[in-house]
Amino acid sequence: MKTVENIFHEVIQQEGTLFKQADVFTLEYLPEILRFRDKQIQAMINHSKQLKSNHPPTNMEITGPYGTGKTTAVKKYFELIENEFSVITSYINCEFDKTENQILTKIYNKIYKKNVKPGINTHILKNKIVSYLGETEKILVVCLDDYGSNKISGEDIDQINRVMYTLLRAHEINPKAKISLITVTNKRYINFVLTQSVETIFRPININFDAYNLNEIHKILSDSCKIGFANGVIKEDVIHMVAEHAYREGDLRVGIRCLYDAGYNAEFVGSSIIKREHLDF
Repeated sequence: MKTVENIFHEVIQQEGTLFKQADVFTLEYLPEILRFRDKQIQAMINHSKQLKSNHPPTNMEITGPYGTGKTTAVKKYFELIENEFSVITSYINCEFDKTENQILTKIYNKIYKKNVKPGINTHILKNKIVSYLGETEKILVVCLDDYGSNKISGEDIDQINRVMYTLLRAHEINPKAKISLITVTNKRYINFVLTQSVETIFRPININFDAYNLNEIHKILSDSCKIGFANGVIKEDVIHMVAEHAYREGDLRVGIRCLYDAGYNAEFVGSSIIKREHLDF
């Protein structure tokens, strides 16, 4: 009879996996090619031409339903402008970093490439950020993602308004401090969150992300399978089922997660192929 130790070592030492690149199925993965979002990326670039003259991009408001590539597009845009210009980008998820202090701390950490202790004085953070931008003449582009989320309270919204006001008026402290803001939300229009004092100086251009159609979802998920799974482990009909499910849910991320779970479920039962029975819906 096998001991628990024998079984443990047999399982741990098993070779082979259905996954070739599992991180493809995470929300953090940034694809080399962002399908069906050329128009939106082009719009973001069109409103950034002034970077050639060392001026900040136009403030932007990115809107659209959940799971339509908004966050991925912003991160791809950040990658492009950081590679080409003297720009520092800072991505903030407002569901996790909601207060003025938390947001400024994240920006400070990105600028100075180090982590400060939580709770450092907000006024000090602001002055350090503005001072750095003034001295280096680098442009700061900040993305506030999910700033209109239902998980954000009225008190949080006050904090977000405060930090937006601080950043948008930084040039009044130091004329060489150049900052651009991008907000990402599934709602439209900005005044459901912003105070009048912020809205007046924010004045963003809107770039909308429409929901993916079924064919687009299917192609994106097929791309993910080609990169993320080993060759031949998932059949076309299974991908199509997942695409239809994601389309019904109105969220591409549902499909991405379903694919990962299906691969994990198949591996767990020792299957070399991902089948319908491994899907969790």
